[in-house]
Order: sequence, then C-alpha cells, then structure tokens
Amino acid sequence: MSWPPTDDPGWADRVTAAGVRIDLWDTDLDDYQFAMLAITILHAVRDATLSDGDVYPLLVRFWTGTRPAIDWPPNAPQVARRCATALAAHATCKLESFTYAPSDASLIAAREAIIADLGLTPGGLLSILADHWEQLAPLEMPLEGECTLLSFARDVLLEPVVGACVHIWSMLDTGSASGPAPAQTLGWDAWSHGDQWPSVTATELARLGQPVQHVPDDVDEATMLLAAARAAVLQTDDEVAAIAASIVRTMTWPGDPDLVLPLATRAMELARKRLDDINPHIENDHLADEIQSELLPPAHLLIDWIRDPSFGTILDYPRFSRTAAEMLHQAADWLTWTVARDALEVFIAKRQQRRGT
Repeated sequence: MSWPPTDDPGWADRVTAAGVRIDLWDTDLDDYQFAMLAITILHAVRDATLSDGDVYPLLVRFWTGTRPAIDWPPNAPQVARRCATALAAHATCKLESFTYAPSDASLIAAREAIIADLGLTPGGLLSILADHWEQLAPLEMPLEGECTLLSFARDVLLEPVVGACVHIWSMLDTGSASGPAPAQTLGWDAWSHGDQWPSVTATELARLGQPVQHVPDDVDEATMLLAAARAAVLQTDDEVAAIAASIVRTMTWPGDPDLVLPLATRAMELARKRLDDINPHIENDHLADEIQSELLPPAHLLIDWIRDPSFGTILDYPRFSRTAAEMLHQAADWLTWTVARDALEVFIAKRQQRRGT
C-alpha cells in the first residue's frame, strides 16, 4: 500500500471530506485531541465514508505512529478487512475507553487472524525483511519486547496491518457465528531458543563419551567440560568437522545448519592453526577476536542470514541496537564470537592436555 499523499493527490481531499483532520498529525496533540482524531478515523471506517484503500494509511498511522514502511502485503487493506470481517462474525472487538486501544485479547486475535490469512511463518516474515533490507535497515528497533531481528520484522511489517485489522473489526457489527472460528496459530515465542543448555550439554557430553551426573550450573564450567571432552576425541584432522557439528548442537540451533555449520568448521580450522600461540593460563580472547574477524561474511551474505529464524531470534540482551542495521551486526557478532570462542576452547583444552596441566 503506497502512501497516498505523494502517489494520489486526491487522497487528502477525500479524507478531509470524510471529516478527518489529517493536518493534526503534524501538531503536538493532547490526549483529548488525539481521541477526537481517533473518533473521526473510526467513524470513517464505521460509516464507510472512505474506501479501505483510503482509510488503511490512517489506521496504520493511528496505530503505529508512522506510515507503512514498505508495500507489504500488496493488498494490505483487503487483508485487514477480510480478517476483521471473519473476526466480527464470532466476537466483538473490545477497545479500552477513551484511548481507543484494543484490549490485549483482541489484539492477539487480530494478529493470529492476519498470520493465518497470509500463511505467515517467522522464516517467511524474515525473508520479507531481507528482501527489503535497504529500505528497512535504517528504521529504529521497537522500544518494547525482545530486541531481535524477528521482533523488528513484526514491528515494521506485521503490526501495521494488525492495527488496521483490529480497528476495522472494532467498527463492525458482531453477527452470529456462521462457520469455524479463525484458526489459532502457534505462538511465535516458541521460536526463541530458551534456556536449554544444561540438558543439551549433558546429552553432548554423553555423545562424546564423557557422561556426567550433573552439569555445572556455571556456564563457563560447563563450557570447559565440553571443550575437554571434544579435545579428548580430537585425534585427526578428519575429526574437525565432527567437533564443529558438536559445537552447533550445543548452540541449540534449530535453524538451517547450512548457515552455521560451515562457520563452526571454519572456526575449528582457524583455531587449529593457532595452537602454538595459545597460552593455556590466560583468556586468549585476542585469538578468538582474530578468528571471529575471519568468520564475518561480506554484507550481501550477512543480509541473507536474516532469513534463518535461529539467526533472527538472537537476542541483543543489553539492547545496544538502535536500528535494524545495528541489530543485524549485533546478531552476527554474537554468532561468530560464540563459534570462534567454542572452537578455540577445544584447542586450549588440547594444549592443556599435552602439557598435563
């Protein structure tokens, strides 16, 4: 959906004729003025004084504070109307008084209806983000929720059409049920990795022939156990790939192994070349930095990483990323550093075993 003021000169006249003061967007509105603007927009929906194509940009700006970021989905007004009509056939949309914000339950229902209508998956949404990266990369990360590429994609791509849907729904009369309720979709939070490392570590140690009764609660201690177990079985060059696969498994990486396995394999090869430079009594972070610098791909390949949901759900815990571009580099930095450090730890343990320390 293109932004009408530039592509359709008649849009502003039609909106004004419907009673919507679009000039107010450019002023500082108090709560009362914002509520009055919301009322005129929602009345235009209820009374059908504007087409879905004309009212959609108003609803998006009312909900997100800005215009649609890109032309996606291409038939966004129709998608929003179709899903709102389906929802209205089964329930009334609840809005909070005065603010005209949908209740959490209504918002969830609208989001699920949009996702189901578009057949959308996290990977699919991330692919759209990658396809339009040049336009979207400079935009700001959402202030609330998780700081990931997937949360950004939801914020700039999915939420505009969800907001339009839920407000159209709020203005539709609730009819009697005339078919199955809109399909419920799997919560996307299920794509986050979660804190699985204790069980994953225990399974991997057993696979390496070093079973333990209890995995240490301290992550660094568990990492050292893994590194020692890997070093113990690393006898020939042929086993480098096997240890790389072990590293990938302990990252709890459910995404495409074609992305991360070559990284881990390359990290193992680079770490092996630095075996004689390792000082087993210090952190050796400078060596990990060197390995990481050789793992980072050129920009066009890095953008393609976005398509993998495992990469797209890497968290920026400190929330240093202000824009999508910064989030992409933060995720790549975390991934390549983790792989580089895990590979180097194997050879640190190998050096310690050689010296009997």
